[in-house]
Amino acid sequence: MQAAVNYRLNVGIASVSGIGGFLAGATLARGTTRGIERRGEDHPSRGRLLFALGAGLVIIVVLGYMIESEAIPFSILSQFMSIYAALPALYLGGAVTFRRWELKNGKEIQWEGAWIGTFYAIPKGLTWQEQYIYRYQQRERMRARNPPEPAAPNNPPSK
Repeated sequence: MQAAVNYRLNVGIASVSGIGGFLAGATLARGTTRGIERRGEDHPSRGRLLFALGAGLVIIVVLGYMIESEAIPFSILSQFMSIYAALPALYLGGAVTFRRWELKNGKEIQWEGAWIGTFYAIPKGLTWQEQYIYRYQQRERMRARNPPEPAAPNNPPSK
């Protein structure tokens, strides 16, 4: 009888974490697509990355403490391993949201960069050379809209 209770707990935790992960992924992807619609590209902030890494570190430390100190018996704590269903659901939520946006707008979302990348949209059907040229032209248009500030009046530029 005990195993059946644990099984239901696992299914419940996996279901809640799966749905929550999907919704979180869809929400994050929607924020990215809004940034692409507004500015043509989206740059996640460093603060967002540091917050995610910090939250992950805190969770790992707290779980490690609970396991080592036996504050919660490991037999109970192991039931929460099914929370990992949120990880693929998070990815799936983002992928579904990005794909729906691509189909609606006729463009393809691409990403470049390592930890803090840049998301941008390019027309579909371009070769890799045409994609590179399009991205270069898009960057130049962005720079033209944001020129550097003019020199201060008391410091005229040298000729």
